[in-house]
Amino acid sequence: MKIYVVGSSKNKFLPLDNIREKFLIDQKHEGDNIDFLNPWYCELTGLYYLWKHCDDDIVGLEHYRRYFVNNRNKLLSEGEINDILKDNDVIVCEIDLRNIALKQFEESEGRPNKVNLFSIMANSPTELVSVIKQRLFTNKLISNNIFICKKEIIAEYCEYFFNAIKDITLNDENKRIIGFLSEYIFGAWLIYKRYRINRKKVIFVK
Repeated sequence: MKIYVVGSSKNKFLPLDNIREKFLIDQKHEGDNIDFLNPWYCELTGLYYLWKHCDDDIVGLEHYRRYFVNNRNKLLSEGEINDILKDNDVIVCEIDLRNIALKQFEESEGRPNKVNLFSIMANSPTELVSVIKQRLFTNKLISNNIFICKKEIIAEYCEYFFNAIKDITLNDENKRIIGFLSEYIFGAWLIYKRYRINRKKVIFVK
């Protein structure tokens, strides 16, 4: 089991256990990586590296400020994670948007927008497109691109997502765009694939 905790060398991390490892965005990584795309991909640079280089059966992604915790606000342990995944396929964080999801897509300046969403839809199965549209009008968002699941599940998502975004133009005016888009697409994709989703508590560290 391996969970990458994404941040920079300037960030303060919680003390990490044996299943968690820092992925520093301001550090060069060997082998297949997309480090140079971090201004647009955010924590997904860590996701890409996890996909390409981690062979553990169970993998995950957290942030230096956001961690999955138990009812005592302690980091989810390996044993607790294994117990959850006996009856679930993926652990995620979900937030209540209060019906602002569609409004966020219409905003500019670094937020997902309709043009880029339509670009992803053009590279997606019809059934998934329907789920994406439905999710825009709900007040729930599987957020922050953090998760824990079997490696094969996230590898399947990465194969889809990194291909689906290939036509999006990156520039200085849409920084963080891919990271924002994935927050909306990942949840829709999990529902489309009918994976059993466990919505787990997350602690936010200031």
